[in-house]
Amino acid sequence: MNALRRGVRNAFRNAMRSVGVVVILAVAIALSISMLIARDAVNAKISSVRSSTGNTISVSPAGFFGGQGGGTALTTAQITGLLSIPNVTAVQAQLSERLTSTQTNLTSPTTAGSLGARFGGGFGGGGTPTTSALSIRVIGTNSPGNSLVGGANGGGTEKLTSGVAFSPTSTADVAIVGTTLATKNNLKVGSTFTAWGKTITVVGLYDAGSTFADSDALMPLATVQTLAAATNQVTGATVVVNNLNNVSGAATAITKKLGTAADVTSTQATVESQLAPLNTVKTISTYTLFGAVIGAALILLLSMLMIVRERRREIGVLKALGATNRSVVSQFIAESTTFTVLGAAVGFIGGILVSSPITSALVSAESGSSSSPGGFVRGAGGGFGGGGSGFTPPSGAVTAGRFRFGGLSNTFSQLHTSVSWSTLIFALVAAIVIAALGSSVASATITRIRPAEVLRSE
Repeated sequence: MNALRRGVRNAFRNAMRSVGVVVILAVAIALSISMLIARDAVNAKISSVRSSTGNTISVSPAGFFGGQGGGTALTTAQITGLLSIPNVTAVQAQLSERLTSTQTNLTSPTTAGSLGARFGGGFGGGGTPTTSALSIRVIGTNSPGNSLVGGANGGGTEKLTSGVAFSPTSTADVAIVGTTLATKNNLKVGSTFTAWGKTITVVGLYDAGSTFADSDALMPLATVQTLAAATNQVTGATVVVNNLNNVSGAATAITKKLGTAADVTSTQATVESQLAPLNTVKTISTYTLFGAVIGAALILLLSMLMIVRERRREIGVLKALGATNRSVVSQFIAESTTFTVLGAAVGFIGGILVSSPITSALVSAESGSSSSPGGFVRGAGGGFGGGGSGFTPPSGAVTAGRFRFGGLSNTFSQLHTSVSWSTLIFALVAAIVIAALGSSVASATITRIRPAEVLRSE
């Protein structure tokens, strides 16, 4: 105990040197702590993205695109059969149909305009603007969910604003109507409208933040198949895979199962490219972490060697008075441990404070240097998923053609650092390792000091 107390007191014998050693150690330890926190934050975000983003596969009839094109509708049996493919957790089917003015008493809130005339669609031709109303899109779905958050119309922002969602297996004549369509036709929960000669009851309203998406109506898949004389037909599906890593294998299996009858696409490649900056940051933080720990150990090692050199006479006297190598070594180990604990205490606080800005700077730098323009990715039913982010519709979301733009910018901006128990444990272990490494060589030097040689040279 006397040796340990002397070691602790010795750490403060030279105030200037002690402060210098502690500050340098604190900087190295702060860097290692901040890199560990950054690595944990990035690793957690990568795992989260892999399990919830880009893990969907869009399936549509071959040649069918955006509600247009040719091809033959897929069958309900073909789509539900995809559930047997390994790693597939859900299959969200849809049937997209159009209601003309002769099939419904609803009025579309959107007119054809010059674009509708330019691209045809039954609204005129020759590029002459027209005030003819567009037909109303009805989406039959087997997974309306409870909130529609995640992509009832392909955009990932739909929210049920009132009412309830119908059952996935419902065959009732009910609908969830977009707010724009509801406003145009004075509809609310409990209102009715006609479609294909049937009276349809509005059970809910949703808001997608888009005039295009909010002009649609969602109905049970079985109901639309019956009313539109499209028994067992499906025009698109979103296959949800349990993890991004399994998307490629699942897509291959789906292609093999459906053959030339379907077009199968996914956002995996785009999401992987968008994750590249995060993987780079993870690598940088890992190497910097080990470099900082090694650097701190070297700093302490050199400091202890210098201290041992300065105290050769003191060590010789202690040994001449009967002190054992063990007690003398323990004294210097206690001194080096004191430096390490003080440096770790200061460095830990500093590391926590600078971890967030360092992580943000690394991610911003890498995302900027590795950025690539987002492309368009086909969504279920021939729509577009945009920008390379992909999305995972939760339980109760069905994709249908709509433009989505963006990337993983939200992933970067929403990356937050936090201190976990694993970080605390690592900090403790790192401090012990630094103290052990820093005093090991110095301890070996102490054992080679001979009292007679030291005293003779004085």
